[in-house]
Formats: sequence, structure tokens, C-alpha cells
Amino acid sequence: MATINPKIKVNLIGTLLFLSSNSFAADYIAPPMVNISEGSFTMGSNVGNKRVGPAHEVKISAFQLARYHVTVKEFKKFVNDTGYEVPATCNDYIGENWMNGPDVEGTASWKDNKHLFSEFQPVTCIRYDDAVNYANWLSKKTGKPYRLPTEQEWEYATKANTTSRFFWGDDPDLTQACQYGNFPDNYGEYFPNQQYGASYVGFWDYLNCNDYEPYTTLVGMYRANPFGLYDMLGNVSEMVASCWVEQYDVSVAKPKDIDKCDMVVHRGFGWHSPPKPHYEKWRIDRNIPFDGVSFRLASDIVNDDIDATTIAFENQLIEAQKQRRLTRPIIPDTPSHVYLKSVVSGQYELHWSPSKDNRVVAYDIYRSTTDYAHHMGKYFKNYYSKVASVTKNQSSFKLDSLTANTSFRVVAVTDEFTSLPSNIALFDSPSVQKIPGKIEAKYATKLHGVLLEKREAKKDKQERIYLSKLMQGHDQNTVIAKFKVNVEESGFYQLNYSGYSTRSGTLFKLWSGNKLLSDIDYDPNIDDKSSNRHQVYLEMGLHDLQFSIQREGFDWWELDWLEFKKAN
Repeated sequence: MATINPKIKVNLIGTLLFLSSNSFAADYIAPPMVNISEGSFTMGSNVGNKRVGPAHEVKISAFQLARYHVTVKEFKKFVNDTGYEVPATCNDYIGENWMNGPDVEGTASWKDNKHLFSEFQPVTCIRYDDAVNYANWLSKKTGKPYRLPTEQEWEYATKANTTSRFFWGDDPDLTQACQYGNFPDNYGEYFPNQQYGASYVGFWDYLNCNDYEPYTTLVGMYRANPFGLYDMLGNVSEMVASCWVEQYDVSVAKPKDIDKCDMVVHRGFGWHSPPKPHYEKWRIDRNIPFDGVSFRLASDIVNDDIDATTIAFENQLIEAQKQRRLTRPIIPDTPSHVYLKSVVSGQYELHWSPSKDNRVVAYDIYRSTTDYAHHMGKYFKNYYSKVASVTKNQSSFKLDSLTANTSFRVVAVTDEFTSLPSNIALFDSPSVQKIPGKIEAKYATKLHGVLLEKREAKKDKQERIYLSKLMQGHDQNTVIAKFKVNVEESGFYQLNYSGYSTRSGTLFKLWSGNKLLSDIDYDPNIDDKSSNRHQVYLEMGLHDLQFSIQREGFDWWELDWLEFKKAN
């Protein structure tokens, strides 16, 4: 017969008294904790950003880690008990370009920001020292020492003895990620589209799955990792008790004193970032509150004690989670199998598969407003306009005469919401670029892994349509842009280009078909506005000219045009 640990028995009796007494009101909440056994693991990586290397073995002593991030409900107990004040200077701005907006001090706070709708959400808009002060206060209240975990403990606990790409598996297409965290998904694309005109398309894109939340949501809404920890990736990023260093120095026995650094590490990233390998990290200023950044607690005490307030908190959390799942909005599925069909000479129809969602009442048809709309990033309505709306019983639409590179998208409509736009149906008619001559990025016949951006004309600057890509330090795919060209005559050509990169060295490789023509370098000291220091040999005739870009670390690059002039 199983026996009950005496300490747990006492706590269970206390819990019954707590739950049955209307007059009892605890002024703190002890967080649900998970015992983490001692062990060792390989921390960091030798691949990708240098900041996560070198990979090295780390031993971890047994400790406890909170099952969830600290919530608004818990933090509120601390503020009410102590009168503690956190400045309301947090910036929760979102606009067309996401967080890139007015460079001003914000007015949001931990108890009042645009993403807050439940006290069971992680507390955000706090500073590192606010988190430490909360841990110290709770330690005094409970008699149990709490602290923030180190980044070594965080990475060990997140991996949870797994060796796969993520703790849930390799997930190469990221179709399982939405079961384990709140990431940029279909909902993360749809609602910012509607509210701010913001889009992940061409930025770092979004996952083709549904986690049903566009921004920060309640803790514990998704599946736990093998250690029983929730939200280790996604929802919010979390501060840890480690100073930021550009690279790990494995020769140093003790890390830098956390009280002597201005920049601290944050891990896990959040709703605005796709899943990253567990070794990825970034830095934040310890003195600035950030929307989207929270924390969780750790402790050196490893036991099975359960505080009465913990049981009550988890019961309330379960009810709040149930209510959120019942009331959160559900958008219709995106129309599928959208294509153009030739019906008679010169006439076409747009076709799609009917939706199985009974809520759908109509379909909206969108047509491109430029001949390069199919290559554009950002919100699709910037480059498509609605030309028709048809009933739910229709799955085709007759089109007027089409011009080269006209494209279409279909959107499902319900009484409350629309769907995300369908894939693009393109009337493809590639334009041939002449060499010698200038080839603008917008005339690409094919783009892979990159999209166009547009910058409107200003007083002293012309309109720009260019290729742009934020390339992070992991999971790097090769970017490809193809152009159909007609070379006037064989010979050497001077290659000029207008581009930019955060890194020196090879910017792109230039190909003609499968033949490598040249590695094209970029040097910010030489190629500030444009580069004119390369030569390539081109054969006369029609060719597929292609450039490719791949990175092993972080880079943000742009490319406006290529120009070929007959070499002297």
C-alpha cells in the first residue's frame, strides 16, 4: 500500500482548510515547481551564430524550476503586499512594421498593456531587478529560497534529455510546433493583418499550423516538454540570471557576477518569433521593461512539498484555460487548390476547392494591382484589391482578359471573420531582360526564400522595390533569385550592383544555368551605395541568370538591381 509523505499530508490538510475557508486569503502564491534531476549536457552549438558557441559540456546540480512563467496574478500579490512600483514606461507598440515604430518611451505597464486580457498571462513589462525583487519577497513569505535560473539550467531543462532539434522532435516543416507553444502561426498572421496591417510574409514568415493565439496568452495552454515544463519556447521570452557574453568562455570557472552587468540573457523567445533551437539566446538591458519578456522561478530546494496556495492557483488556472479555449475566436480555413484554367482561347477561369467550414458564406476574389505583386512581402492587401465576391456555392469565377504576370488570391468569408489569403494563382509571362542593361529585382522570374519590399518615394528619395532578407543564425536556407536574360554578345561584362549587408565578404554567387560565374563580394567601405568592381564572362543568347545567397550566421541584406556593361 502506498504511503503519503508526512510533509505532503500536512500540506494536503492545509489545502483542504484553505479551499473550504472563505475568510482565508493568502497574500502570496507559491508557484508549481518541477524537480529537475542532476545531469550533464552539451550546451551551445558550433553551428550558426558565434554567440551560441562553442559547444561545451556542462554539469547541472539538482534543482527545481517553475512549471509556468510568473503570472500577473502572482506578481499582483507582491505589489499589493509591498507597494512596489514598476515604472509605466514599457513600449507595447505594434504597427505595419511590427515593433519598428516611433522611438519613444512607452506608457504600458505590467498591469495595463495591449496584450493583457487575463491575470493568468505571464507578467511582462518588468525589469530584471523587478523579477529578482519578486523572488526575494516570495522567499521571505514562504521560507523557501527562490531565484531566477541560470541560462545553463534553462537550456538543460528545456532540452529535457532530448537530442532532437526541438524537445518535441526534429519537426522539419514545423507542423507540430503549434501543439507545444505560441508562435507566429496562422492566427499570428491573421489578427495583426486586420489590426495593424502587419505581416510576417517576407519577414521571417509564419507557421502553417494553428496555436489559436495571435499574441501573448495564458500560461500552460500547450503541451509540456518531457520534464513537465510549459512554454519553454514561445508565448513570452524569459530573463535568466546570466550576464550576456558574445561567446562562451569555457576557460572561466565562474561566470560574471550578475549584479555587475548591464545586459542579461533572455531565452525561449515568444509569440513573435518562430521556434528556435534550444541553444539560441539574446540580450536585453536589465533596466528597461519589455513587452513580451517575462521570467520563471527556480530553487535549490528539491522536494515534493506542495503549498496550499499552489493547489488553489492550479485549479483556478485550469478553469481559466478552459474558458479561453471555449471563447477564443476561430478563423476559417484558407481556400485551397487555387489555380487558373483556360476555358477557350484567351479566356480563363479562377478555380478553388470549396470550404468544408459551414460558417463560410462567401468568397472574395482579389486581383493584383502590379505585375510583381506575387513577389511582394508584407500584407497582401497592399498589392491586391478585391474585384468580386461570390456565394459559398461557387468554386470558380470567370475572368476578364489577363495581362502578363497578373495574379489572384481567394479569401473565405464568414459572418465574423475572413480567412488568410489563398496561394497565388499566376498568369505567368516572364519578361526577358537585355544585357547590356540594368536588371531590377522586381523582374525576377522566380524567388525562393526571399520576397520583394517596397519603400515609397520621399522628398529626396525615389521609390525603391528591392529584395530584403533577415537571415538568422540557424536553419539557413539558400536564397535564390532567377532572371530570364538575353545577352547581346559573348564577352566580359562589368557587373555593378546596388546592395547592402551587415557582413563583409561574399554577398552572392552568380550563376548561368548550372555554371558558377563568380562569387560577388561586398565591402561596406567600398560598396557603400553601389559596387562596380566585378567582371563576369557571359555567353550570347537566352539564359537563366541566377544569384544565390546562404549564410552561416546572422545577416540582414538588401539588393536593388544588377547592371551589366560591356567591359573595356
